[in-house]
Amino acid sequence: MFDFKITVENIVMIGSFKEEINLCLANTKLEGSKGNRKRFPGLTYKLKNPKATFLLFKNGKFVCTGAKTKTKGQQAIVNFLELLKTLELVSNGCGFECCVKNIVASVNLGGASVALEQFTNEFESIYEPDRFPAAIYKTSKPKASFLVFLTGKLVCSGIADEEILKQTVKEFYDKLLEKKVLEKTHTT
Repeated sequence: MFDFKITVENIVMIGSFKEEINLCLANTKLEGSKGNRKRFPGLTYKLKNPKATFLLFKNGKFVCTGAKTKTKGQQAIVNFLELLKTLELVSNGCGFECCVKNIVASVNLGGASVALEQFTNEFESIYEPDRFPAAIYKTSKPKASFLVFLTGKLVCSGIADEEILKQTVKEFYDKLLEKKVLEKTHTT
């Protein structure tokens, strides 16, 4: 009948460099960094290779976003740490710890659209088409959020493990089929 394709769009990782960082000095040495201590207690930095964006805090904690795989995220963290060492913002012995906090994935229900009015009747969801074009559906086990678009596109977030994400999307897809809220897309 229909099938679906999952594409990881963003992996959010959190961690710590295990050393405090002088953010004022970091903001002057990290070319392109942005920080305004009066408005936000950290600074942002965009790494070019691999592409990732960091939020860096004084206590050494960080958030890394923009990678599409866990491996690329970890490589970005290693490269950023090496840059911090080169600029003498942390010691050469500085290490880090990190974990995946969230995976954001898009799901294409190839050849299907979602009957959103029927979807909202069958699923406990929020749908306010005047404010946002997708219905919002949340699962409790595992805790995840889905944006469900009329076009047959979904966005899933809130899960930190790729295998659990795939299983959750599969279970949600099966429920969509069971409740008969998918329709064949008509092309003219």
